[in-house]
Amino acid sequence: MNSNIKNRIISLEPHLVTTNKAKDDKTILDLMPNQTVLAYQSFDLILRTIDGQFRGSQAIGYTTHGLDQWSDRLTRLKNKEGRANSYNAEINSLNLGENEVALGVDLARSLGLLEGDEVTLIPPETLLLSSLETPLFQKVVVKRILITDLYDLDSKLILFNSDNTLAVFAKTLSRKRGFHIWLDDVGSADGLKNNLLQKEIAAETWQEKNSDLFFALLMEKTMIGTFLGLAGLIASSSILTVLALLMSQKKQDIAIIKTLGLSQKKTQWLFTKMGLWISGSAIALGAFLGLAISFYLQYFPVHILPNIYYDSSIPALVDFKFVFVVLGIASILA
Repeated sequence: MNSNIKNRIISLEPHLVTTNKAKDDKTILDLMPNQTVLAYQSFDLILRTIDGQFRGSQAIGYTTHGLDQWSDRLTRLKNKEGRANSYNAEINSLNLGENEVALGVDLARSLGLLEGDEVTLIPPETLLLSSLETPLFQKVVVKRILITDLYDLDSKLILFNSDNTLAVFAKTLSRKRGFHIWLDDVGSADGLKNNLLQKEIAAETWQEKNSDLFFALLMEKTMIGTFLGLAGLIASSSILTVLALLMSQKKQDIAIIKTLGLSQKKTQWLFTKMGLWISGSAIALGAFLGLAISFYLQYFPVHILPNIYYDSSIPALVDFKFVFVVLGIASILA
């Protein structure tokens, strides 16, 4: 599951995000040759529906070219996952005009919004104004509802065209501007961030932005591994107990074999050889079946859950280091 989420994040979310002033734009562009660099601006806004419902959201704006680039990345992600959805049937035509926005699907569902509905966007600081002051707001139309399968985007995203929408919020306190950068080599994000920090340009990598998520996944993986390891240890002790009981029941057979002329050493080797043959066959058969099923699930994911879940398939990744560790422990127990 960790690998699935990671691949989905790096496919759509920027690998490096800068927050900078206009005078630093050239410096950043010079450091990012041959990379996908999109200028953005973002706002923390309150979304209000016609029937009076409120929800906090994050508005992210790209230029017309930037919207085309972003929607192209989303299309490739959907095609890669093979999950067609009616919300994204015409994602390639994501052309947002003046005062038109696209919403994340979870945000739209929570407020009961449909495509074509009109909503009002309000900066949070407007709520602090007195009743005598005119509040700042902007009415927009929901043109598209998007499914990204990323919780942060689906639950908070308001996507807009920065060329012709939300210019009225240019001086709000929550406004940020800079660049969203997608790298050919994702592993170089930390190095590029350090270069930017040396030039006193604020930057954040995709690992830092999603650090809480990956820490939670690591804890989940660790706990599952711990409990499965304890279960395996208990099962191993049970096997050893059963073997000890079997040996105690075979005392008469062992005595007969010794009577026929076999020495103590040869008798032990006979039973050891039989045990190794049986356990080795079981380990080989189990390893073959386990790897075959795991490879099938890895390359041909089985979708068993409805599409309302972020991961409707069974995640699988064959880790040969882990396989050899398990085989080694099983061989020692055998």
